[in-house]
Amino acid sequence: MDGLVNEFEDQFRAGFLSDLEQTLAKVQREKVYACAFGTNSDWVTLFLAVNTEDSLSKHITNMKEQGLCDSEQDEIYYRWGCSEYQYGEDTHFNHISRLLYATEDIQKYKDEIIRIIAKVVNETADDVFARYGQAKADITFFVSLTDDDLAEEIENQSVHQMTVPSLASKFLKRYDGIN
Repeated sequence: MDGLVNEFEDQFRAGFLSDLEQTLAKVQREKVYACAFGTNSDWVTLFLAVNTEDSLSKHITNMKEQGLCDSEQDEIYYRWGCSEYQYGEDTHFNHISRLLYATEDIQKYKDEIIRIIAKVVNETADDVFARYGQAKADITFFVSLTDDDLAEEIENQSVHQMTVPSLASKFLKRYDGIN
């Protein structure tokens, strides 16, 4: 297990900063509010997804025009559903996905994977974000599952580990009051 965990950490650390900076460079005139690490229920893929307030607003307007956003619940989904995020399509961490895919029963390592992602995010200096006009403390970071009912549980577990407490608290209340 230690070998896999160490290899995952090395590969994630090596890929995250360059992918993050590439994405932040694209959005430096917009306000980033979310940075998600998406995977699937098998935990054999990993990608970075980033969204901004501007891209969210445009996306919701577009979805309303198509009749695909007609409730507060829909808007919350577009805000927090990482598969709807507009940036990060070039950051699929393919080298990491190969490692995850090649590991037997990778799901048993999910807590370690989340811990490592959070560790690397937490260790990423604030000035990396500031170089692109962003504030790390203004961004909600979380891990999400794109195809599983456990997504909310994983998101809630992971947001605590890598997001400032005030934003994490707001994130945890994202579905409160929605019927």
